[in-house]
Amino acid sequence: MSDKQVYIHYGDYYFRNPQPIKNIEYFTKPKGGLWASRKNGELTWRDWCEVEKFRLDSLNESFEFTLKDGARILTLNDEEQLADLPVLFRERYTNDFSSIYLDFEKLEEQYDAIEVTNISNLYWRLYGWDCNSILIMNPDIVEVISYEKGDI
Repeated sequence: MSDKQVYIHYGDYYFRNPQPIKNIEYFTKPKGGLWASRKNGELTWRDWCEVEKFRLDSLNESFEFTLKDGARILTLNDEEQLADLPVLFRERYTNDFSSIYLDFEKLEEQYDAIEVTNISNLYWRLYGWDCNSILIMNPDIVEVISYEKGDI
């Protein structure tokens, strides 16, 4: 059995190449890419959808995948890691609440994917990343292992 991390993407039952990464002004996430969560992770997309009663019908279809060997993954789990990343701008609302707008187009030059593994530590800085998740910026690193279409 493989010891590779398994990810799950909801909303499609097959893998289609995502749109290219494009920064969105005043938004902490880019347009494009492929979003997923760890299959057996904590605070996943599925968890968030179920708590928020958001797009529950999208959980009917999914596919699981791993990442190819050599994939360049930026793993974020605490605020200090954001300090040296390329940023479009920072927006401070209060001393405790400020958002960081990463330059995903520049990050894509160095990394194939960005994974947030502890959203609890990064929620206010990456406001809009609602759960632990991975953003695949280079679809060539995806190795699909299963598809599911049907009822929850």
